[in-house]
Amino acid sequence: MTTLLLVRHGSTEWNASGRLQGATDIALSAQGEREVRSLRPLVEAWSPSAAVCSPLQRAAATAQLLTGEAVTADPRLVEVGLGAWEGRTAAEIGDDVRSWRRGELVPPRGEAADAASARILAALRDAAALGGTVLVVTHGGVVRAALGGLVGLATRHIAPVPPASLTVIDLAGDEPRLRALGITPQQQAPASHLQA
Repeated sequence: MTTLLLVRHGSTEWNASGRLQGATDIALSAQGEREVRSLRPLVEAWSPSAAVCSPLQRAAATAQLLTGEAVTADPRLVEVGLGAWEGRTAAEIGDDVRSWRRGELVPPRGEAADAASARILAALRDAAALGGTVLVVTHGGVVRAALGGLVGLATRHIAPVPPASLTVIDLAGDEPRLRALGITPQQQAPASHLQA
């Protein structure tokens, strides 16, 4: 069985100000670095045998803080492109944000959900082929695409995962299993429960 440890990167200044990042390459904030350091013991408890990450600096830095070394980057793991919405807040965009979160709308000049899902799922299949427990450091939209494509959850039923959080999916045969969703160090269940 292969287990995917999907980690959303730590916070950035844009997270703090409520700005949508999409594919814009934003660095971790000092707060984000602290969050990732707090998450590290939780990730280490799973003893990942391999790691890959998005090449965007917020994910690559998160991966390095979690593993202590540079991690192989896969460009297919970048965040879903939000086009004209990148750098804007939900308040600036208006009600369309709700439609987008439900998977009913693509932002102007944004990446279509089907195209994003196809590239993300291809990257996750390649990560799973590494076998064992694979750490995948990426973005919230990538985690949502994984939940849709691997576990079958509809976008409208998936709340955004918090920064520096862990989502765990077991891949065994034709029935992947969601083991944990958006766990942060502050709300983690005991490791024995998560690994049951």
